[in-house]
Amino acid sequence: MLAEPEVGIPNKSKQPKSTISKLIDSLKHHIHVIYIVFRKTLIFDLYNPWKLIFAIIIMVFFPTFFLIFLPEFYLDNPASLSENLGYFGVIYSYMIMLPFILIYSSASLISEEKKSGTMLLLASKPITRGEILWGKYLAVLFYCLIISTISLGVVCLAAVFKVSSFQAIPFFGTQFLLSLIIIFFFGTITMGFSLAFRNIKIPLVVPVLLLFFLIFVFILIKPGLMILLPGGESYYEAYHLYFYDLGYYIMNIYVWLYESLVAPFSEIFSQMFITWGIYKVEYDPFIGNIYTKTNYLYPQISLIILIIFAVIIITIGFLFFKKRDIN
Repeated sequence: MLAEPEVGIPNKSKQPKSTISKLIDSLKHHIHVIYIVFRKTLIFDLYNPWKLIFAIIIMVFFPTFFLIFLPEFYLDNPASLSENLGYFGVIYSYMIMLPFILIYSSASLISEEKKSGTMLLLASKPITRGEILWGKYLAVLFYCLIISTISLGVVCLAAVFKVSSFQAIPFFGTQFLLSLIIIFFFGTITMGFSLAFRNIKIPLVVPVLLLFFLIFVFILIKPGLMILLPGGESYYEAYHLYFYDLGYYIMNIYVWLYESLVAPFSEIFSQMFITWGIYKVEYDPFIGNIYTKTNYLYPQISLIILIIFAVIIITIGFLFFKKRDIN
């Protein structure tokens, strides 16, 4: 006699997976592959103990030099110490050193592998070009974040050791948030140029020129741009030149962060920001010089513009990279 077929619940293991399960599995796979590229880039391409130590030393050199030869005035005035240490730290550490470290670290990650042929080896494996990009991009940001965090911690500890009443935590928060913005901006545009061009020199040179011309050339020519026109506005205001002034964007964001987390800048110290277009001076015959904020752009708008610009650069670079034959 033939056995009757069993009737019951179908075997779930043989049922097709739902769309959500497939999406979750696909996401897990992408994350795993990105992590593999991330780890390979961080450990084998970026990490070198001597280079890491050297990068931290040059990041803390000027702030620690400033603290060692600290004038007596700052010993009893931690608020002024915070203002000056933060201001000069932003110019030295986050407008010069950290961008150069970022550019040097990330400029050749894609271009060098394309030139040496290792990119062809990566592309021959079941790894998409998007996964290659994300793995390398996140490794660069993480590597520079380590450098920035360690160097900033050293500076804060040195400041507390020198002046025990120094507000280290708010100061650290302000500088740390600004460093995140700098790391994202310069890391993103450098990676974008590295994706777009085969020549290794272009991702190195273009971001450096961008840094040089849009920050330091503006400082040199800004006194002439601040000459008042017959209508009472300066060339800088009348022609909206602050839109092209990268230094204005960075300092505008920094002043916002500092005054939100630490304290408003003193009126005397506000003079330091005239060079960057954050403040302007007006003369009153009864009061004298009056320093007022220009408010050309809200700091949140400055931040959004930097993010949009960086995203556009890396998106264009990735489109070139995706369409290019890497053989």
